[in-house]
Amino acid sequence: MPPANPKPNKWPKTLTSDHLHRLVRAERDPRRALELFDAATAEAASAPDPIAPSPATVSLLTSRLASAGHLPLATSLLSRSRGLFPSAAELEGPFLTLLRAFSRTHRPLAALHLFRSAPSDLALPHSARSYTAVLAALVAHSQLHLARSLLADMRAAGFAPTAATYNVLLKAHCSDAATPIEDALRIFRKIPKPDACSYNTIIDGLCRRGRLDEALELFSEMVGKCIAPTVVTYTTVIHWLAREGCFDDALKTFDEMGRRGISPNLVTYSSLIDGLCKGGRSTSALELLDRMIKEKLLPNTIVYSSVIDGLCKEHRLSEAMEVLDRMRLQGRKPDAGLFGKLIVGLCDAGRAVEAANYLDEMVLAGIEPNRLTWSLHSRINNAVLTALCTKGELGRAFQVYQSTRSRSISTEPTTFHLLVESFSKKNKLERAAHVVLDMLSERCIPERETWDVIISGYWGKKKVRQEAEEIWNQITVDLTT
Repeated sequence: MPPANPKPNKWPKTLTSDHLHRLVRAERDPRRALELFDAATAEAASAPDPIAPSPATVSLLTSRLASAGHLPLATSLLSRSRGLFPSAAELEGPFLTLLRAFSRTHRPLAALHLFRSAPSDLALPHSARSYTAVLAALVAHSQLHLARSLLADMRAAGFAPTAATYNVLLKAHCSDAATPIEDALRIFRKIPKPDACSYNTIIDGLCRRGRLDEALELFSEMVGKCIAPTVVTYTTVIHWLAREGCFDDALKTFDEMGRRGISPNLVTYSSLIDGLCKGGRSTSALELLDRMIKEKLLPNTIVYSSVIDGLCKEHRLSEAMEVLDRMRLQGRKPDAGLFGKLIVGLCDAGRAVEAANYLDEMVLAGIEPNRLTWSLHSRINNAVLTALCTKGELGRAFQVYQSTRSRSISTEPTTFHLLVESFSKKNKLERAAHVVLDMLSERCIPERETWDVIISGYWGKKKVRQEAEEIWNQITVDLTT
């Protein structure tokens, strides 16, 4: 058992601010790190040559506390740190860290309140950097009316907007679909020295509003001004070129990206591959998939799903199955959506038994319906049942039907009717009756055509017809006597 009164931490006689920073950084629990910080600063305060923690240490601890949700502790630490530094300006780093942490934890109004109270509570005057940090928090959480008000305050206080401030404003106008893009363009032209972030934002805003040609002109202007496009710039341009069906231009831009020494990331590949597959260019998509793997950038489920969907739409089902096998060999687990694309593709191609086999694999993999995928599972199972009935694979159809029922997946009325009709025509009347009883248990009343099919099937049996005729004759006799 641990002692009732644990000994307090003993610190080296030569405790330095750098040593304290390493201790705080090494402690994974932010509350424990705060205890270490408080104990160390208390110990150091009583030493002959006291030390003060560095602004970097306070900033690190503030950020970790805020990110872990301990916002009151983070705010308290910042307030207590006011007297630790000879100049209030040294507190600005931790203060900006806390403002950004409030934004990350979806509390922009708390960031605004902290900013407003900084001069009185922290003796920390406002600056262009702190104004920009709060503006960014408000814009990121769609508090645009407050952002505009704060910008007016910033100008009234005599702070000229910096490039960072303009970028925040640019993002606000581009992200608000109700704001005309011309307003964003006016702000962009006011930036004295627009950087890559400025161009990225306005290019994306133009693309989202269907003004791809203007976005490409700005992209060329950016290169002409020797402002190096980033992976974000290229990814945005490639995505929208592919989306608009400009596949050759998208591939050309992708190649240019490599020549400039900018490595495409997963989003770049995913955007281009998805666009190519939707545009019937699955061969090019497969080449990109191979290139990804060679570059040791493993495709995710979204990329594989795009390729398989594209191949299925082009009726290249064998290749789609090969891609699924490659995916599983790389440790990726297909989801219901991906299985569904392949299964429906096989059904449409009349390969019903293969579709049913993949449905079995999906079930064995433990991919069960949930609240979000329920309708998807229902569509997949009904498609397989329909395909099996159409191909006359009734034994397999009944197996799939029983599996569907055991997993409480809904059967559509048209599928019910097709099952009854198919079983009845093949003289599988017991199974047809079984399906009818299931329909009734679900309060799905069979239509007249369904009743006609099964009754016609039973009427075709000689004994049933003879007994029915005897009963009818007896009724006739009873009525006439």
